[in-house]
Amino acid sequence: MNLEKLKTAVLVILVATSLGLTFALWTYQPQYEETDEITYLEENELDGEQQTISDVISPKHIIFHNNAHTTPRSKSNEQQLFQEMSDWAFSELDQYPSEDASSVWTPNVEVVMPVSVPYEMINQLFNVEDTTNLQNESFNRVFFQLTQGSEEQIRVSFTSDTHDQVLNGLIESVSAYEHLQSYIYDDNMIPVEKVELHEDQPTDYVYLTQEDTTVTEHTVLIDELDDQPLKNVLFSNPTLISQQNTGDDYQEVLTDGTRLLRYNNAFSTGRYISYYKPPTQELSDLSLMELLNRSVEHTNDYNGWTNNFNVSQLSEQNQMIQYRLHQNGYPVFDDNQYVTLRQEWANQELQLLKRPLFKLTTPFQDHDEVELPSGVSIYDYLESSSQEISLSLVSDIKMGYQLSEEEGSSNVLFLEPTWFIKYAGVWRPFGYFEERITLQEDG
Repeated sequence: MNLEKLKTAVLVILVATSLGLTFALWTYQPQYEETDEITYLEENELDGEQQTISDVISPKHIIFHNNAHTTPRSKSNEQQLFQEMSDWAFSELDQYPSEDASSVWTPNVEVVMPVSVPYEMINQLFNVEDTTNLQNESFNRVFFQLTQGSEEQIRVSFTSDTHDQVLNGLIESVSAYEHLQSYIYDDNMIPVEKVELHEDQPTDYVYLTQEDTTVTEHTVLIDELDDQPLKNVLFSNPTLISQQNTGDDYQEVLTDGTRLLRYNNAFSTGRYISYYKPPTQELSDLSLMELLNRSVEHTNDYNGWTNNFNVSQLSEQNQMIQYRLHQNGYPVFDDNQYVTLRQEWANQELQLLKRPLFKLTTPFQDHDEVELPSGVSIYDYLESSSQEISLSLVSDIKMGYQLSEEEGSSNVLFLEPTWFIKYAGVWRPFGYFEERITLQEDG
């Protein structure tokens, strides 16, 4: 009898212990060390900035027209002038454009935009109060014309290479008038020549310098950026991301079953990403204005402006926008397009994103000044070599920087000033054509 009571007591103790342990497991609150408020799944900002439309659209050229054509001696002076022009208040802006594209008079200052900009966005680039009722047209040139009467006013004409309509406005400011006048009659400007690239297309022309130009070369560091913020922005649920097998072309490929994110090695220490999301619904296009605004807003969402990027291409038909890195106002080029940020949209959603996952920082002490030959001499060289290359495939010529890796260093890049020619839709340094022409002549 005593043995039975002992067994019962032990059983009760075991059951009670089991219940106690179960309750303890259910209610246990582990004491972890406090972590940062933002976890890796909440990180959604790159080491960059936010920008506005006026920050990412800068003129290709500013040209002064009187008896001759001239331009500022440095891109920094050109940028400063455009900023001043952007602040001048318009006293009026026509609601409807006229049909007379030949009504621009001299003296004037011509601002050449890098892409066609919708009329409705004039107030995002210039000091205009309201553009909501303007027609659905665009401009890529702006002429600031000095009136010839007793009143010192500036007539502003927004024109386009693709249509004959002209939208006119007025700036009534004596100080602005005198400021432009001082530029137009400044003898220290660089003379330029208007060169028609194709005889059968009178609007297809460029302004090329008639003198040698001095530009400073630079050496910069490359810093790799953390990719987690972009994963969190581009994937709706980053926890579902898995890695795919890769070939030789890609360092890494990630997917959540729908979206794809590829990584390329860029230079020795940087990376370049390509993101793709297939459209899932009936396509609905963005207008030119919507495309520009949506593109900037999306990049702002993750502080994605990690360097000075300016719009270089824009296509409403292809729903595409591309930005190019600029240094001291000059465009930067490399052999693999690693310094471009490209977006393609479908059904009003981001379908494709290509961008660098690195930033250029900490310029070293400036190197020597590099003297570039005149743009006219570059075109003359191409024209004299028309048996080796086709001039009909040349669509633009400009100065810029060639970005290359400093030999013997893993994170140092070199910015070398040179001329670039857009040939068959591809930007190439002038040296490429010299080598090609020399090889063909020797062959």
